[in-house]
Parts: sequence; structure tokens; C-alpha cells
Amino acid sequence: MPKNILYVHGLNSSKESYTGNLLKTSFPQYQWTLESFQLMDVYDTIHKLVKVVREHQIDTIVSSSLGCVYNLYIKRMRDSETPVVNKILINPCCFPSRHLAGFEPLPPRAMEYCDALEDNIYHHNKDNCPEKLFGIFAKDDELFQYHDFFVEQYGAADGSNALWIEGKHAEFDPSVIVGAVEQGLNYFEKQGEICPIKSAPVSSKNLADPTKPYVNPYADRKPVLYFDMDGVLVDFYSGVQKLDPVLRIRSNGDRDEVPGIFGLMEPMPGAVEAFHTLAKHFDVYILTTSPWNNPTACNDKLAWVKRYLGGEKDDPAYKRLIISHHKDMNKGDILIDDRPTKNGADKFEGLVIPFGSAQFPDWSSVLGYLVPKE
Repeated sequence: MPKNILYVHGLNSSKESYTGNLLKTSFPQYQWTLESFQLMDVYDTIHKLVKVVREHQIDTIVSSSLGCVYNLYIKRMRDSETPVVNKILINPCCFPSRHLAGFEPLPPRAMEYCDALEDNIYHHNKDNCPEKLFGIFAKDDELFQYHDFFVEQYGAADGSNALWIEGKHAEFDPSVIVGAVEQGLNYFEKQGEICPIKSAPVSSKNLADPTKPYVNPYADRKPVLYFDMDGVLVDFYSGVQKLDPVLRIRSNGDRDEVPGIFGLMEPMPGAVEAFHTLAKHFDVYILTTSPWNNPTACNDKLAWVKRYLGGEKDDPAYKRLIISHHKDMNKGDILIDDRPTKNGADKFEGLVIPFGSAQFPDWSSVLGYLVPKE
């Protein structure tokens, strides 16, 4: 059910958009966010849009014209159990590369960014599906018409998610657009009734409780402790930020499959120090997955371990790297992982510390839980 809605305006508009404010006034039962975007600057718009969606916990985006292509670009956040947002597109500009060429001056690399944006949306974004999309098309739109393309690409079997309305591209009766958006919001509510959202369950029986200090159950040995890499030891987004901007746009949602990306990543704050500290108290191993379609990932991960944690015989990480898509197959006592429901972590036989959670937001909190006070 829609709750937090973001409106993304069209070209030469802003958060003062007439349509955005009309909708905000017409649907006071929802929490609306209106922001201004520099739509001609593809890279800046994407960065700001993702930030707004995350910070305001947006579940539905209503967009107009050029703003629609950015709406289509949004995917679920990395490893999030929350489905991708609902999307209402009003007179969408689906291919900006076809329509911006005549605008001068264009920002540097603008057309490259547009091509990458379109390639990602129409060839890689599997989150866009009929259940999450609703298109509104003015019959007399004088700028462009993508109704048939939308229906072919995303149309529901009964045609219920594509709506014709009277009017032009930016000229229509207020009651008409309000009624059309209301149909879109009702469409999403019905989809929620037909396909209720179910988040993946997180087992509570093996999640660490930060209010109860960890006690070593063994008198004769160190407990076996596994470290996940990406998002735990390794700052995944530090590698993403080093990619060429065009590649970042084109690979949205599949960035872990970009060859060489794992070699660009830096440690999470405090991770290296925490690894060496915990190695004094635990039998430590690194337990990570490797993207199936990334030919360099395994080697890059090995090189990362040697570079930051040490590769000599006396180093605690020496020959302690395990790559597996089934973490529950590894016997051990503790697993530190930022994805407690993925790759068998939810079936791990020992204790699971959900790194990055409210309970364990950083390495300081993990060390405070695991390392005995002296």
C-alpha cells in the first residue's frame, strides 16, 4: 500500500511544479516529498534520487516527462528485502537520447550517460514489472508518445496499468490528472492484496544479542569465527565510486559483476584493526561469496586479503579465505555478516552477528560484544 510518495518533475521544472503540488494537496493521506533535480545532469540526478529514496523510505514515485526515465532506473537497494518502489509515469520520456540532442549546451558526456541509462533500464532492470508500474498518457501529447512501447515492455495482461487521458503533454484538466493518479495508487493497492509482500524471515534463534556479552563456551580452544567480506570487511561502495561514471550507470544492479571492481575496494572503517584484534581471541576465517558472472572476483578477493590482512605464513589471514555460496555448509561458532538471510547465513549452525544492523552498526559495537573486558 503506498505510503511515502516522491514526485519527480519534468525538464525545466522544480519542486515548485504545479503537478507535484496539485497531487500533494489532492492526496493528503500520503506523505509527499517534493525535490528539485537537475535533470540534464544524469549523474547528479541519479545520485540525489537514490539518496532521497533511501532517506525518506519512499515506496512510490510519481514522475512526469523526463523525470520518468530516472523513475524507471530505480531498483531495490543492495540486499534489501524491501521490493522496488511503485512507479507512476505521466507522459514518460522513455528515451532521452532521442530528445535531448537539440538542447544546447549539454553537460559533458550527457549523451553517453543517456545511452548507459537506457541500456540499464531496458536490458538489465528486472525490478520493473507490470505489478509495480502504472503509465498515464495524454492523447494529444505533442512532444512524444510512448504508450505502445510501455504496453509492449511493461503492460499488464488485462491492460489495467496503462491509461489514456485527455490533454496535451503539460496541458490537462487538474481533475483528469488527479483521477488518473488515483487510479494508479488504487492499482498498486490491489496488487498488494493479490501479491502480499513477504520479507525473508530472519531466524531469531541464532542472532547475537548485544545486551548479553558473548561467553566462550570452550575451555580448550578458540571459537571458530567467520568474517564476511563485502559490507563487513570491505567497503563495497568505495569500489563503485571508482568506476567510470558511464559504467556505474550502465551496471546499476549488477555492479558486483564488473570485472576488477573488487580490486578497487577499500576496507570498512576499523575493519583491519578489528580483524587482527579478534584473531587473538578466535580461530578466524574469511567466508565470502563470489559473483558467478564475474571472472576476476575470486582473484581480486584473494589479492584484497593479502593486501590488507596479510599474506605471509605468520599472518592470521594466511590461507584462511573460503569462497562459498552456501555458508551454512561451514562448521563454526560465529558468523559476522551484513546479509543474515542470504547465501545460507540464516541456516548457519552458530551465532550470527548482523553487521550494519541497529544492534551492530560498526566494528566498535562488534568488538564491544565479542572481546572480553580486561
